Amino acid sequence: TMWSRAIVAVGAGAAAGTALLWSPNTLTGVLNSSPLGRTAELRGQDPGESRLPPSHNRTTPILSAIGNTPLLEIPSLSAATGCRILGKAEWMNPGGSIKDRPALYLVEAAEKSGQLKPGGTIVEATGGNTGIGLAMIAAAKGYKAIFTHPGSISAEKVATMQMLGAETVACPGVPITDPNHYYHVAVRIAAKTENAVAVQQFENTASAQSHYETTGPEILAQTGGEIDAFVCSAGTGGTIGGLSRFLKEKRPDCQVWLADPEGSALAPAVRDRCAGMVVGAKATDVSGSRLKLLDKPAGGSIAEGVGIDRKTANFALALDSDLIDGEMVVPNDEIVSMGYHLLRVDGIWVGPSAAMNVVGAVRLAKQLGPGHTIVTVLCDSGARYRSKMYDPEWLEAQGLAIGRVV
Repeated sequence: TMWSRAIVAVGAGAAAGTALLWSPNTLTGVLNSSPLGRTAELRGQDPGESRLPPSHNRTTPILSAIGNTPLLEIPSLSAATGCRILGKAEWMNPGGSIKDRPALYLVEAAEKSGQLKPGGTIVEATGGNTGIGLAMIAAAKGYKAIFTHPGSISAEKVATMQMLGAETVACPGVPITDPNHYYHVAVRIAAKTENAVAVQQFENTASAQSHYETTGPEILAQTGGEIDAFVCSAGTGGTIGGLSRFLKEKRPDCQVWLADPEGSALAPAVRDRCAGMVVGAKATDVSGSRLKLLDKPAGGSIAEGVGIDRKTANFALALDSDLIDGEMVVPNDEIVSMGYHLLRVDGIWVGPSAAMNVVGAVRLAKQLGPGHTIVTVLCDSGARYRSKMYDPEWLEAQGLAIGRVV
């Protein structure tokens, strides 16, 4: 068979601590025989310019196709709110999500520091999209890849990582304070693997820098500088960390808001900060990693890769500098309803975190009133969630129904 299976014990008991490891044993030569680098190192540019060149009207290596995604107006929602509701079509990156941007920066930072050497292994803890972006980059550059992930993420994302040549390790759904959490498992794998590096998307601020240097300048150019508000969700915090800084520098009056799923500790942290309160983050050491834990409210979300219970270095860039103006919590039923509305009314097929971002944009439009321009990011495609949010039987099992949006 194309794939070989191995069971890796990462904790006591099959139910609480068993991880499933997939390892490609064919196609490796094909995937790694022609590493592609970027055609040029674009350095020394003004921060107001994207360092990722446009790829249309020219031939280009795959990695140079990252970025410069379209900014789409969502007609039904613009008409309903009297505002311009705009979404950055990040599923049009070659790896299919916004995570291609930080993935490239993380790998380049590891190369520049000397941590990642030719033929080395990229290790990362991922909700899927960063893993896909890193797997694509690893294939293009001739690296190996090993990714840990929660066992609950969509099968489509796991399969895509594997088809790009990565090994995947499914980890139990335990709190971040448990050594068997997928984040800690990745750190241990990197430590015991020769010539490997954990690129650390949560704590490595190259993630935020990718959005400061690319996504921000693109949005400013595509709106002609006319942007009143930006809203997005956060997982690593890279998107809001980089974009809040860029937008506040270039357009100080532009509001930046966090859209957060139920059960996440980030919205309460923003709420406290906006109220002038000290955000208490408890420093905790787990498996050699220093974490800044936040108080987690009750609840859970169908959105993958967003909403966590700690303050990462990337999220701190926005939170600690008071670059976030407000927050909102988006329940699962609104995520589902918006996802299907975009699909069936506007022909835009997005995943749950993108649908949540658009809910945030509509709420913000209603709050600001007609005549404003609100921008968000459409993180990935709904095609990665056909077995979950876009499966009627799965929705029924979750007790979720499609409701009216506007």
